[in-house]
Amino acid sequence: MKKLLLTLFMALAVITAKAVNATIYVQADEAPYLYGWFTINGKETKINGAWPGKQMTEKVKKTNKSGEEIEFWCQTFNFAETSSFNIIFNNGNTALMQQTGNIADIASDRYFTYDGKTKYTDITEDFGVEIPDVEIQSVALLSDLNEWNGLAQLFTEVEKNAKFTYNLQLSDEELEQIEYFYRFKLMINSSAYLGWDTEGLTRVDPNEWFAEDVAEGGGTNIGIDFDNEAVPHALLLTVTFAGGKDIYQGWTLSVAEGTSGIHGIAYDPATKPQRRYNLSGQQVSDGYRGLVITNGKKMLLK
Repeated sequence: MKKLLLTLFMALAVITAKAVNATIYVQADEAPYLYGWFTINGKETKINGAWPGKQMTEKVKKTNKSGEEIEFWCQTFNFAETSSFNIIFNNGNTALMQQTGNIADIASDRYFTYDGKTKYTDITEDFGVEIPDVEIQSVALLSDLNEWNGLAQLFTEVEKNAKFTYNLQLSDEELEQIEYFYRFKLMINSSAYLGWDTEGLTRVDPNEWFAEDVAEGGGTNIGIDFDNEAVPHALLLTVTFAGGKDIYQGWTLSVAEGTSGIHGIAYDPATKPQRRYNLSGQQVSDGYRGLVITNGKKMLLK
């Protein structure tokens, strides 16, 4: 009887542990840094060192379903503490940081491309492995009027086919402040950006109120031309997420006439409390330790 109970206990332990054996493959011009972690019962455990992680060193060639041979940087993780983990690709430069959003729930081999900045593409299915849609933890609005602080307008727990609306009304004084061009972009999962030049973002505007960014830097930001007399001072921005295999797919942004007398959320860092968020867009307490975002800037709390 004791032997049977011991056998059952060991079998249960194996099921609970459910070891992860996964290799991360990434196609990039230069070896990226790979930061990884998993969370159990609210406790975050790093699996590739402290932020920004370790630079990838191993290289291997793999053949996709089309017979094309591609060279990847790669790193393998073998551990039994959890059934999945999360990663972030970055350039390792803490002074001029460029990084992707969170790539969550990895439980098997995954294949990516990375541009060395903020964009990645999951190409795992090109190698015969089916993967689920990406998980979106948060959507934030950054603009001239909130000092490009995305935490002024934050949506969380984004599900497939979710829709978010933001009523924007600008006074004459604000229009003068922004020189009649309202510039904005969307921040996804606290680090990745959707702008005018994002291939996975569909812009729907029957009134042709959208305009490419007129500031330096080309079409990074999205612009609304309030210098056009046909554009009302109250606009309704609607963001829809239809799902996709990477963080940049499945987004639609539309603009229509909004409601007068209702103002968008304002942000004043001099009077607002300095809230802190983790990389998933979740607000954390003052005692939290790790990488956080405060007033739109990343900080490492030790």
